[in-house]
Amino acid sequence: MNIHTLSFSPTGTSKKVAQGIAQGTGYEHICHTDMTFHAPPAEAYGTSDLVIIAVPVYGGQVAPAAMQRMKGLQGNGALAVAVVVYGNRHYEHALEELSDFLSARGFHLIGAGTFIGEHSYSTPATPIAVGRPDTEDMACAMMFGEGIARKLSSTHPDDAVDARQIEQPEQDVKVMMHFKQTVMGWMKDGMQMPSAPIVDEALCTHCDACAGICPTGAIVDNKAEAGKCIKCCACVKGCPTGARSFPTPFAPLLAKNFSQRKENKFMI
Repeated sequence: MNIHTLSFSPTGTSKKVAQGIAQGTGYEHICHTDMTFHAPPAEAYGTSDLVIIAVPVYGGQVAPAAMQRMKGLQGNGALAVAVVVYGNRHYEHALEELSDFLSARGFHLIGAGTFIGEHSYSTPATPIAVGRPDTEDMACAMMFGEGIARKLSSTHPDDAVDARQIEQPEQDVKVMMHFKQTVMGWMKDGMQMPSAPIVDEALCTHCDACAGICPTGAIVDNKAEAGKCIKCCACVKGCPTGARSFPTPFAPLLAKNFSQRKENKFMI
């Protein structure tokens, strides 16, 4: 079996999880493909391939840019593991969306998982799942990979899984109601949300590091083009002088309501 990973990972969390799962399989030769900046090569997989796909969740959906990168994939009966990485709130229908997408392209789903990564909006002032995936998360990813390896060596390695049956994250009903009511209030009031990170010119050194790590090429002359920005905040987290920020009201709201640690879930 040939093991592959595919990840879309502007801030590195999805890639880290995908590689941890692959490492857990114990296979020595693994092909890692990062889709963050470019679509993967036009490679047609087959029944001798296992492909581990990990993508981030934005607003309860698979990041649209990740879906765009993957549109040329051809499974041709390849086995697949679908993984979504979310920022400690909820992944909603993202795992189902990814699973259906892969099935429609000829992949055979034998494993699925939901993992936690530091939220894109997390900052020192508004911490949301800071540092995740952490050591405990990576141990879980390795365990997932070990389980996949056992399945591959079993008499029924291609037994399909239904990602809709995966255990949902625990949610405090009152917290969720408060979150939804707050957001609905913003919408009713017509509250304007920032469309892209902003720059503190007093701190900016014009090093162009932000442009180099932007997955959509949205940054020109230190300014992000709203139409291209996907709000991944890679540029914010990667700015060496802290000159970039994304002042969204969602950051303090999420930090206040979703600070309790959620656990990773997977099924094989």
